[in-house]
Amino acid sequence: MKKYIYILVSALFAVWGCSGNGSKATGFTSLEGATDMEIAGEEYETVINLTASESWTITSTAPWLKVEPGSGEAGSYSVTIKAEANASTVDRKGYLRFACGEDIRVVLVHQEVMNFNPSGGGDKKGPFITDAYSEELHYSTGRLRTTSAVMQSFDIDTLAGNIYYSQLNRNYRAYVSCGQPNSTATPPCMTLNYYGHVSNFTLEVASDGKRYIWIDNFSSKNASGDYWGSPVVSRVPYSSGVTYNAWDAPENYYFGEKNISVAVDIDNDMLTYLGISTGNFKTYRLSELRALPIENITLDAVTYGGESNNDTHTTEITKQHTIKARDCTKATPIGAFQIQREKYADGVQVSWQGFDIHDGLIYQLQGNGHEDGTPSPGWIQIRKIDGTVILPLTKFAALDDLAALKAAGITDTGYMEPEGVKVRGKWLYCGFCSKNAAGVRMGTIFRYNKSAINR
Repeated sequence: MKKYIYILVSALFAVWGCSGNGSKATGFTSLEGATDMEIAGEEYETVINLTASESWTITSTAPWLKVEPGSGEAGSYSVTIKAEANASTVDRKGYLRFACGEDIRVVLVHQEVMNFNPSGGGDKKGPFITDAYSEELHYSTGRLRTTSAVMQSFDIDTLAGNIYYSQLNRNYRAYVSCGQPNSTATPPCMTLNYYGHVSNFTLEVASDGKRYIWIDNFSSKNASGDYWGSPVVSRVPYSSGVTYNAWDAPENYYFGEKNISVAVDIDNDMLTYLGISTGNFKTYRLSELRALPIENITLDAVTYGGESNNDTHTTEITKQHTIKARDCTKATPIGAFQIQREKYADGVQVSWQGFDIHDGLIYQLQGNGHEDGTPSPGWIQIRKIDGTVILPLTKFAALDDLAALKAAGITDTGYMEPEGVKVRGKWLYCGFCSKNAAGVRMGTIFRYNKSAINR
């Protein structure tokens, strides 16, 4: 529910009027509305009426707090004060300094964080999570590197306009491919052997224009032949056509906990990992991790190879590896919490399907894919890095509209398995592995205007 804005009746400033030798008082002779302000997180605008006996200025200490006009000569004026929406995770303060000769007054503006309201309605600026399917929210349905394997995650290259997908081709082999939105061409890819389930990754566009993939690494083959248990995060340069084995990664971060996945917010200096076995979310300052010394770290032994279709190691191997890495167990998290797995009514666990960290908020997808003609359930939740719930698990209503999804050519079976979420600019991108009756899997991405969610 939208909060109403109110202005405190008390003021913390004093009028320093100046008069001497019987001369007429100078400074502000009238200031209507120039009191301390307590405002909600949405965009805010108010007007202050002033009368000044000489030239005056109003300056703001905060870039999100604007004044128009900010100065004038003697006379009466209506001044507009505007506050941008506070999409961060903490309340913030700014000050307005009114000056007219020796008459100096200071006004405090305290703004809360913006509320999240996924229920829609009113003057919304884009599709809500609880809105039905529409062309407005359909960003892309693109061809994957191989159409027989599930997409595991994705990221958006906002500069080049490309979509990057992670995908398991074989149990031990993952593809990271790159293609244009809605492309039907087979995308080029980079191959990663023995990294893990690649259920989450982050694309970094470096200042020199090079692309890097942050992804979990050094998984081990389990009794079912699947590869899990990664204790390492690697930063790998993206290069189409290149194959990296786990031990080839040039930059590594060791976290100690096994079976992790990772998300990185480069702009806001944060790295978060999720312990898939434990439910631990831990967030660190990325700069602090990068400042750690590179050491020789010996990992627990991993098992790999031996698959009949394995063209890298046809014989199963169990081996310890010593790698060059930063020991992140020596760093202190800036945020930590734990989540529990949800269950359906029949007791089956709801799958965790990727997450993102952006501006101190953790966005996480959950759900499973159905191909029996019933809708695939999918949810998103948003928390602060300390676990405070900003948006409780909220269902994607668009997945329930099977007729619309079929008409749009996205799926004719209802299969829409949630697979990753990214916040880029003003957009919230939510990924789904869609599949048709012929068994062809595609990467589908819905795009929501973040301002329509951050209400």
